[in-house]
Parts: sequence; structure tokens; C-alpha cells
Amino acid sequence: MRVGIDATYLLVPQKTGVETYTLNLLRALLNLADRPEVYLYAAGREPPDTGASAILAAAERTRLSRLPRLWLRLRMPLALALDRVHLAHFPGTILPPFLPCPAVTTFYDLAAFRLPELYDEAELKLYRQAIPAAARRAGAVIAISESTKRDLVELLHLPEEKITVTPLGVAPGFRPVADAVEQAAEAFGLRAPYLLANVGSAHPRKNLSAVVTAFNTVAEPELELAIVGAVERDTAALREIERSPRRRHINLLGYVPAEQLPLLYSAATIFCFPSLYEGFGLPVLEAMSCGAPVICSNSSSLPEVAGGAAMLIDPHEADDLAAAVSALLGDAERRRELSQAALARAAHFSWQRTAKLTLEAYRRALAD
Repeated sequence: MRVGIDATYLLVPQKTGVETYTLNLLRALLNLADRPEVYLYAAGREPPDTGASAILAAAERTRLSRLPRLWLRLRMPLALALDRVHLAHFPGTILPPFLPCPAVTTFYDLAAFRLPELYDEAELKLYRQAIPAAARRAGAVIAISESTKRDLVELLHLPEEKITVTPLGVAPGFRPVADAVEQAAEAFGLRAPYLLANVGSAHPRKNLSAVVTAFNTVAEPELELAIVGAVERDTAALREIERSPRRRHINLLGYVPAEQLPLLYSAATIFCFPSLYEGFGLPVLEAMSCGAPVICSNSSSLPEVAGGAAMLIDPHEADDLAAAVSALLGDAERRRELSQAALARAAHFSWQRTAKLTLEAYRRALAD
């Protein structure tokens, strides 16, 4: 089997959801003993970083272009045809208009269908046209959680047999860091105790406003709040941050490279993730892998990922989050219990398993 994969996301320097998925899936897939021939195709102006360079070099063939114009619409499909690949995988979900072979596409979530009020009209138009079309045209569809699979069946009316669920993994670097509190103070100026929030894109559905509101009401004067990720898109959260009576205790860290995240997770007193909707919730898994006590939402995919190793709250009730934070801050033994449960739960996830399940999706697409 010769598989062509759109690896363009490897060239994005600040990696969040899709980029993290592409990087780790390809790394694991290329290390499988029974893997297919892998041809990688990537276009972008940024040179690949060290991790991406090793992946691009490990494939049987890599076509790397510095000209992203018309990449998905024309140039990559033509390259697939020239290389006579048997199957193409598009981690970015959307498919090109012309396909020279069967295709597999990855679906992360259907947030725009569940929460359309949080998206602008241009985004909604794209999602409503391109997303259902990709689901219909793909030979097989990958869903990163059972929750996303249910949404695909319910909202896009996909047959269940077309969908392969491939839960995500966690990179080996995500593990508890020794002397994390001291190192976080030195590297980021963070003093314990602190809440850690967001990590990733700052879309309004991440519900960062609820974290700030809860932080304002917790009766712990020395508590800090550290927010990872650019928050500019979430104007409501920005307003809450700027008018917070505890503004000087709120630390906006911006984008933090993946190699530094384990330190922040390990040093955090609590990791808060009250997202309104997730397709998986990789930050929750990363935090648990580092032994952080986690508070997350009781909806969408998050209970599936947390598996009883986190405190679950209603993301629509800021009082629930504040109460959970206060309870955990005052109960060191409960935090230790959650930390141990988190480490045990995280051990069930690996990118190797994700890669093996992805290979099953490839075979399913070619069999149909």
C-alpha cells in the first residue's frame, strides 16, 4: 500500500491541534513495523523544524514546496497522480476538488454545527459547504473520539461503518517534571499556587471567561492564574481579564512550545479546562500525563478522555468551576489522589495505538 499524506501542517511553526496531530501521527506511523509506503506532501514558506525534518526524511518520498498557492486545489492532487499513490490522507479534514485515488480524512470536531453562534458567517459558510462534502466523498473517515463519531452520525448522517475512531496519544515528553515549581518560577515567573488554563487555540468555545470569573471569586489571595495561548480572538475573555480585580495575578504567557508545556503542567496546582465543546481535549490528556489535578467539563468528549480521573463540572455554570477550584485548593490529599489517577489514566493512550488504528482506516478505505 502506498499512502500519500498532506504533511503541510508540519511546516507551521506554532503547533496547536491539527499540527500536533499531524506531527505525532506521522512520527508513530513511520515507526510501525507493518506500515505502508508513505509519501509526504507539504507546502509552506516556513522551513520545517527539527522534529518535522526527521519525519520528512523518514518517508519513502517527500515533495516539499515553498509555494502554498493552489496546493490543495491543484498541485497536491497532481503530485498524488504522478506518484500513483493508492490512498491519500488529509489531516486537515477538507478534501481537494479533484482526487486521483480514494481518500481518508480526519474529523476533529463539529463545533461549528454544535455552537454556530461562536463562529462568524465566513467560517460557517466554509464549514457548512466543505465539511459535509469531505465526509461524503472520503472512502473512510477518522474521528478522534467516540463523541466526534456520534456527532458525525447525528449531524452529517454518516453510516457508522464508515467511521474509525482513533483516540489521540500523548508524546513521550509529557511526564512529571522534577522540581517543577522552582523551575516554573525561574522560567515563567510563576509563583505557586497557580491555576493553569487554555493551552492551545483561544477560541471562545474554550470558555476562558469562566476560568477568569472563577479565579476572581476564589478566596485564596496568593493564587495566580497562568493562561497559555493567544487570547486575542476571545474578546469576552479579554474583557474579563482586563477588568479583573486580580489582574496583576493573571499571567498571559502567549504561545508556549510543546517542549516547555510539561513544566507548566507539572508545576500547576490545578489545570482548568471548562471547554463548552471538544472533539477530544488533548490538553486534558497532556496535563494528566504530567500528574496535574484536572478540572474539566462534563460534556462532549471530555468525560471520555478523563475517564474518572478528573473533577467534572458544568461548563455553563461558573459557580460550579469556582466551587471545584476552592474544594481542590483546600484538599491536598484529594489533589494527590487525582494526580495519581491522572497518571494511570493517561497511560492508556499512545500515538502508536493511534497510528495502528489509522492504518485500519486506510485498509477500510481501500477495501470499499
